[in-house]
Amino acid sequence: MRAGRRSRNSPAKVATAPDPTKQPAPNGGHVVVHTHEEHWEGPLPSPKTMREYRDFGTDWPERIMAQWETESAHRRSYETWALRATIARDLLGQIFAGAFALSALYVATIAFREGYPAVAATIVGGTIISVVGAFLYQRNKKP
Repeated sequence: MRAGRRSRNSPAKVATAPDPTKQPAPNGGHVVVHTHEEHWEGPLPSPKTMREYRDFGTDWPERIMAQWETESAHRRSYETWALRATIARDLLGQIFAGAFALSALYVATIAFREGYPAVAATIVGGTIISVVGAFLYQRNKKP
């Protein structure tokens, strides 16, 4: 084996820092550890981070803000579109449900006039149960 090379199975030598808990501390045996933690929440980087981005390019903070404004406008327009589509879907569903109920009542009226009261009662009962059930289901589904 050449000098400077290690075999595949030998562990790599890694330089490690001395363990501070095994060294005597200058203040009578106690080790004092100071930590500093920063936390930032929000859609944009913290002001400190924005200042650090300025080190890469003077226009980086402005570019980040412009991108955020563009993305926010897009998100708001999409949410507005989705809300309008949901309202239109619900309105269309109510219109079709009303048309179904009225046509079922019309058919029941014809069946009753022709001498089929049991059929008319079944159609009316089924229509009322389905329409009321649909409205109750929608109310219970909402948070």
